[in-house]
Amino acid sequence: MLANHRHGKRSERPLSVAVSHQWLARARGSRAANFPCGYIFNRMKLSIAVPMVLVALAVPTGVRAQMDNQFAWGVTAGAVVPANDLAKDHTVGLNAGLTFGFGGVGQLLGIRIDGVVNQLSGEKATDADAQILMGTLNLVMGVLGEGDRFYLTGGVGGYGIKPSKGGEKHNDFGLNGGVGLFIPGINGFIEARYHHFYRALANKRPAIFIPITVGVFF
Repeated sequence: MLANHRHGKRSERPLSVAVSHQWLARARGSRAANFPCGYIFNRMKLSIAVPMVLVALAVPTGVRAQMDNQFAWGVTAGAVVPANDLAKDHTVGLNAGLTFGFGGVGQLLGIRIDGVVNQLSGEKATDADAQILMGTLNLVMGVLGEGDRFYLTGGVGGYGIKPSKGGEKHNDFGLNGGVGLFIPGINGFIEARYHHFYRALANKRPAIFIPITVGVFF
């Protein structure tokens, strides 16, 4: 009887305790296995999301501060003066184009995108006229005057030249730089730029020309 009684005690109480310990062990094991992974994963999500949000908020602010909502488009027209080898067979011509501006008067930097057609007449009746197409991306930096109205500009672009009398077409890149003056009364500008169009001529010499342009923004 004593043996059966003791056996009963051993089989009843330890069984419930064992079940309790097994449940706690499983629960603790589950938390021990899952808690660090979930914690680390959430921390990783935060470490990625927070900088992305900060960048998304900061970049537009910087852009607005720099550009000050001064996006505008305009038209340009003026004269174009050939130089060096281009001037041997061509005289002063005309140019016309479209321009898109970001930033403007009173700001440190602006951006201009220009698309221009330059038309040069032949020096003699036997010389071919030439048409030079160009698309340029330029920086504009105000340097002097009230509201930095006097500015420097320069950039890079793609150029193409087409003679009028069956000559060979040439396409290449080029560089430009110049000076200009903002004219507040007409919301425009006047500027002169030096353009260096690489390998434009038949002898692989560059075509150098200087447009003197007036532009108006809308």
